Amino acid sequence: MSIREKKNKDGTISFYITVFEGYKIDRRGQYVQNRKYKSFKQPKGMGIRKARQIAKEMELEFQNQFQMKQSTGIDKKLSEVWSWYKKYYAPNKLRESTIYSLDSLVQNKILPELGNYRIGDISTSRITIFLNDVAIVRDRKTGKPIRPKQYYKDSYVQTVFSALNRLFEFSISQGWIKENPCNHAIKPSINKSIKKRPLEINQIKDIIKKTNDFSVHNAVIQFQIYTGMRIGETLALTWNDIDFKNKEININKTINFVGKDPIIGPPKTNNSYRILGMSNTVFNILKMVQQEQNERKQFLKEQYINPNIVFSTPLGDYIHRNNINKRLNAVKKGTDYEYITVHFLRHANATLLLMNDVDIKVVSSHLGHNDIQTTANIYADVLKSKEHQIAQLIEFDLEDDQ
Repeated sequence: MSIREKKNKDGTISFYITVFEGYKIDRRGQYVQNRKYKSFKQPKGMGIRKARQIAKEMELEFQNQFQMKQSTGIDKKLSEVWSWYKKYYAPNKLRESTIYSLDSLVQNKILPELGNYRIGDISTSRITIFLNDVAIVRDRKTGKPIRPKQYYKDSYVQTVFSALNRLFEFSISQGWIKENPCNHAIKPSINKSIKKRPLEINQIKDIIKKTNDFSVHNAVIQFQIYTGMRIGETLALTWNDIDFKNKEININKTINFVGKDPIIGPPKTNNSYRILGMSNTVFNILKMVQQEQNERKQFLKEQYINPNIVFSTPLGDYIHRNNINKRLNAVKKGTDYEYITVHFLRHANATLLLMNDVDIKVVSSHLGHNDIQTTANIYADVLKSKEHQIAQLIEFDLEDDQ
């Protein structure tokens, strides 16, 4: 808000009041400041003090009108908020792969239903209806609910809700609205995810047995079990990160895919930068991978794409994690652990460490977690099991003394 004074030829003063109402999209598709103006001319015979008082009252009234408009979202549609978010905020704050997946979710799930609504007109009840509608599985061609009616997991609806909530929180930060209508929206609780059991020792041994025949995909699966690294960290490894002499692995990057294009970036958190010790088994896995890779390099020569990638395709390119999932799907088919994903191999490593009395601080550092609490939350069941074992040990000791 501002008041500018200008002296007229007749000696009176004109007051020009300006209010800034956020941004709008102009004809060229560019975001420009949206300003509103009012003016007041001092009547002849009115003192300057009185004129300024009236101008100030007009400014306050104009400001109240602006705030009322702001609380109803001005004229900005949700689709425009997303365009602004993606153009100005996301490139500076989010990973490229995160932007890609978020864009897909917003474009396919949120904007078709809410994109043309002014953000101030989207009420809490409208969001509640939207979320309950999102939960219903629909035919991709007709858009009609499939029969018999099925529902997505509540966790999926939560993902959609989180994306929508981002846009409203962003709108508040830009001064476009005052309150977030997502705050009191009712999310459906129809299809809760069943907590999946961690792998047991015999199941881990079965996976290792089924992946003993050498292939790069089998090597990755075993490498995950023995190191506990994130799959993105593993597939981003280069031979520069491998120190055979000191038996160390330097974790300093991760890989994500935007469509089929690999994107190499920093690891998940600052604590994810770490150096892991290399067991004899991991040493042997890497040596076998290196030997097999050297044979391919000699055969393909200049056609080999990138000689520095540790786990690579036959032509020397980065492996997509989907290919590791496909191999794991074949391994787990018909077993009692068909529910697992590649990430469960990382959990298996952590579970084995905790069950072998490795201090939780060491495990947290080994996994690259931000803090110990993260580790404790993820592996609460394992830690609880250890507490029961401790209680049993005390009982055994007392019984032995009797």
